[in-house]
Amino acid sequence: MNKEAEVILKLVEKQLDSIWHGDANVYAGTVAEDCSFFEWYISPVRIDGLDFHLRELRIHRNVLEGSMDPLEEKEHFFEHEILQPRVQFYGKTAIVTFTLMIRAVLPDGALHKSHNETRVFHNFGTEKEPDWKLVHCHKSPVATKDSLEALRT
Repeated sequence: MNKEAEVILKLVEKQLDSIWHGDANVYAGTVAEDCSFFEWYISPVRIDGLDFHLRELRIHRNVLEGSMDPLEEKEHFFEHEILQPRVQFYGKTAIVTFTLMIRAVLPDGALHKSHNETRVFHNFGTEKEPDWKLVHCHKSPVATKDSLEALRT
């Protein structure tokens, strides 16, 4: 993998980590204001703009932080793996495709979920000082019981 591709994959990791940690500032620094998303598990239509995802991050942070009462605290553990990543460059545009696998340990046991992603980045900077930001993300379900329930027949 070349150096440019490594930079883009590190940016994807940074975005995912910011989601798990509920870090809206880090996330906002990696995403264009006018970004667009297709997220099958959230909405059947395109979601436009960074603001929607910043609100989602607040929800994630509240869920992951749990209760203020330590006796009621549920343990959470999340991690992800990027499977079969591919990075393609077209001028100032980078397209990343991969399968995202998420492992979660919850009080009721372990959970594994996967979906396919395409992330499109644009370099708003220069070749010497790049400023890559996510401009579009499309998530597609992997054929599982949950994803098949979302499909229309």
